[in-house]
Amino acid sequence: MVSSPKRRFYRFFLLLILIAQILLLARIAYIIVDGKEHDVAYINPEIASQVVRGTIFDRNGRILAMETPYWSCAFLLKNIPNLRLAAEVVSPYVGLAPEQILSTCERYTTYALIQRKIGDAMVDPLREAIRKAKLENGILLEKHYGRSYPASFHGVQMVGFTNTDNRGIEGIELAYDQELSPYPNLGETVTYGNDIYLTLDLDIQYLLDLQVQNIADQHDPDYIMAVVMDATSGDILASSSYPWYDPNRYNLSDAQQRQNRLLSYMYEPGSVFKIFSLAACKEIGQADFDEPFFCDGSYTFSMPGGQNVTINCVSPHGEIDSAGMIKYSCNGAIVHWALQTDDQRFYEMLRKFHFGQRWDIGLQGSIAGALPAVSDWSGRTKATLSFGQELGVNALQMVTAATVFTNEGTLLKPNIIRRIVTHDGTVVATSERTEAERVLAPEVATEVLDAMVTATEPGGTAIHASVEGFTIAAKTGTAQILNPETNSYSDGSVLASTLAIVPAQQPRYIIYVAAAHPKGDTIWGSNIAAPAIANVIKGLASQGKLTSVKATVIQ
Repeated sequence: MVSSPKRRFYRFFLLLILIAQILLLARIAYIIVDGKEHDVAYINPEIASQVVRGTIFDRNGRILAMETPYWSCAFLLKNIPNLRLAAEVVSPYVGLAPEQILSTCERYTTYALIQRKIGDAMVDPLREAIRKAKLENGILLEKHYGRSYPASFHGVQMVGFTNTDNRGIEGIELAYDQELSPYPNLGETVTYGNDIYLTLDLDIQYLLDLQVQNIADQHDPDYIMAVVMDATSGDILASSSYPWYDPNRYNLSDAQQRQNRLLSYMYEPGSVFKIFSLAACKEIGQADFDEPFFCDGSYTFSMPGGQNVTINCVSPHGEIDSAGMIKYSCNGAIVHWALQTDDQRFYEMLRKFHFGQRWDIGLQGSIAGALPAVSDWSGRTKATLSFGQELGVNALQMVTAATVFTNEGTLLKPNIIRRIVTHDGTVVATSERTEAERVLAPEVATEVLDAMVTATEPGGTAIHASVEGFTIAAKTGTAQILNPETNSYSDGSVLASTLAIVPAQQPRYIIYVAAAHPKGDTIWGSNIAAPAIANVIKGLASQGKLTSVKATVIQ
């Protein structure tokens, strides 16, 4: 009987499988019987032995953080026959007494780090002293790479610092750790991290920090938050969070000094917030601004259920329009107009300013603040919200919200990174002016900005922020600080603040200064923060960054 082609194919296929199995079994048997190891050639790939951490610059190329080599001194204890002699040899060069060195050695059995960093001028003399004492096998001078911060405390909470392993711990150093110090690359001897240019301007930073220090010296507040923002781009040009620390000696700092309060400190903003409440009421269009409000020093309204609530002003203001409310900071007037607006629409307008929401500028610690939903309001919440109480903000939210008035009603996103550049100069990332949302009609933004100008005119609360030759828009605030332990304002703590826009006609800078719990002879934002802003404006003019309407340089 003749086999079919199909059957012959199957037989041939099974034969191939059988041959393959026999060959495999033979190979296994050979390996078992032979039992010999065979060398395999393997070449380790070349990996960079050093990673150079990228440099952090300000916007103009001035160094804020840089890689620096340093030397440390250590003892290999088992290689030192006479520890006292070794201690006496190194003592003059490491800044430690022999007894301190011996005490350190007692805590270890093999390796003892004597001094982490030795002054550069001491390295060569110490090396020579070790050679003369014939202790080269026991005393080590080890080269490491660390970080130095030439600007010291200026902008420190934004920049941050690295630890002893040269890894980012806080600020830009932490947030962009992989950009600055990547993993070692294959095929290189040295891997270079990217350089980062911040939006900060050290010239403006110095101006701001000088005024912050003056406030600290004169009024002894617990904290100070201050920021200068580019009014047309949202770039953060200067950022101060007092108290400061020196990142070159970060081990001497505490958590309070390292906190970036611009992002992470939440507080009730007080009367500065009235500019946003007024803008919200104007945009909603339900309040009657045609009929002036008469302020007799207090304003009483009825909550649902019939209970009356009285809001007090510092003094009677008489007949008040919207500009007068800003100029004299009238609580009654802004409450009166806020109560005429729909609850939900008023809340949604404040959300458009980005209150109750977190700004992401790439740094850790930024908070959203607290803007209560309408469902959580009491009968007086909208009234107190209108003059900056019963909500929580941070300084970044306040200064950024003001970009609405400098960009015809459009809110900008804040920036701290200007660009990221590789070691060979290739730009890999840049920040751009980014519009977050259209919040106000242009005419509403202009109207509120014009009203803020009246506050810097004679009789206005922000008169101390005025500078001859410039038209400045400003709003002051003095907010009670809630004591979380007692849930009351009874201890008298306040936050003194002022926000200013300069020049008002063609805004270039937004400046915000806030001091928490001042203890000097005044507590008012008009007396503490406003003069500091005036001095910053004078400094900007002297640096050529502002030109007065009279084309004169303010000294």
